Amino acid sequence: MSAGDGIQVSLVDEEEDLLGYDDVPEEGSEDELESGSNGTDQIEARKAAEMLLKKEKPCVTVSYETDLFLLFDCDDQTGLPNVSSIICEKESDLHDSCSGLFASLRRFLEEFYGSLSFLSKELLLDIPCLDIVLCEDNIYNGQITFDDIATIFKILKERSERNMEHNIPRWLETRLTVRPRFVSRYNALVELTQTSATLGNIKPFTNDSSNPLVLDDTSTPAVAVVETVTMDVDDEDEGGEEDRMEDRGQDRPRSHGEASENESDELLEIVDEEADEEENSRS
Repeated sequence: MSAGDGIQVSLVDEEEDLLGYDDVPEEGSEDELESGSNGTDQIEARKAAEMLLKKEKPCVTVSYETDLFLLFDCDDQTGLPNVSSIICEKESDLHDSCSGLFASLRRFLEEFYGSLSFLSKELLLDIPCLDIVLCEDNIYNGQITFDDIATIFKILKERSERNMEHNIPRWLETRLTVRPRFVSRYNALVELTQTSATLGNIKPFTNDSSNPLVLDDTSTPAVAVVETVTMDVDDEDEGGEEDRMEDRGQDRPRSHGEASENESDELLEIVDEEADEEENSRS
């Protein structure tokens, strides 16, 4: 081997010393070192998860229509109004993504009210004190948790209390509403283009008390005038009824006995007249 080769080998050894390869401990394999590192990470992750689970759940009320619910089973429920039920009972719901939270909300509502009420509807969770609305179809739901929202509320609430502000909410109040999902409405509009529909067909039909159906608002329906005749049967006799019928020029139906009596009276009058004429002629 030449001297140049020996120098080259010496340089390689020095580079290895500079990189610290000789400092690597001989005892233990690489697998054992990696397993030890992973075990430490798992222990730290477990401790962090336990700390999250031990964290006190915030008091969050959810109002839907006329019912009031608790979003989580919070520890301190002092001063809370009577609620119908607790929506999220799992410990992990608070730290789950908002996508998972809305899945739990939908599952609870469909069991409580029935699935037909929420078919093709998007859930909206309005938080008035933070001026924010969480939408079920928001693409960022997978990146945030409700614990993030609750933490923001807690920080701002503590600052408001230090500043002695007024009308500070004691807990986080939310309102749950629904609206047609974008995909459902968009598909319905596409179907309209395949027919003879116009823009006049866009507004859906409604016939409720606030927007009643009007068939024809230009014409006024005719009101029939009904004449009411009041008769007092107890005070009127048969003679009075006959006089009223004669005054109105109406024919009163007569019985066979009444007709025979009138004819007999006429015959008697004729016989009396003939007898008077004979007597006058004799005298």
